[in-house]
Amino acid sequence: MSRPDSRPGLAAIACPTLVLVGDEDQPTPPELAREMAAGIAGSRLVVVPDSGHLSTLEQPQAVTAALVEWLRP
Repeated sequence: MSRPDSRPGLAAIACPTLVLVGDEDQPTPPELAREMAAGIAGSRLVVVPDSGHLSTLEQPQAVTAALVEWLRP
């Protein structure tokens, strides 16, 4: 990838953040998602089982459930 590394700026994120990743995601594997979540204070990490990089298409019900839970007050 030719994009710059954004990890140094993660600590500046001050809004509620959900980091969602498929457990079989190859372009952004769960280890990197864990690193992202660890860099954002108060973030929540959800790993979607049986899913790759396109979790919204591969496991739409699991992704929707995670979003609904995260958005619930």
